[in-house]
Amino acid sequence: MRRASFVAAPGNRGGTRLAWPPFMEVRVIETAREALVNLEEYLAESAGARRFSRRSADLTDKEREVLAELAAGLTTEEAAQALHVSPHTVRSRLKNALRKMGARTREQAVAIAIREGAIELDF
Repeated sequence: MRRASFVAAPGNRGGTRLAWPPFMEVRVIETAREALVNLEEYLAESAGARRFSRRSADLTDKEREVLAELAAGLTTEEAAQALHVSPHTVRSRLKNALRKMGARTREQAVAIAIREGAIELDF
């Protein structure tokens, strides 16, 4: 097996960088990418998952209905028609959901709700 060697990097003020044979560079990058994915999954399962699950846990059924309609791509007015309520009611329920979830936009609230299983998409 070939060994990596340390070489002076141009413009690095005396620092060194690791020089890998080309086939090793690909393996190192793939391994690093896999490690990042595993780290993201671990963090989501440990601290993040508990925080996220609380975000949508406080949603009312009506707020979940609004988020589900928006997730399906409906506008506020279309969601109001589908739910047999006024557009003002849809906006009010969305505003409450945004506050409870700590989301800034309807898209972010929908993404959180889907990720946490608060709503499901029907395709």
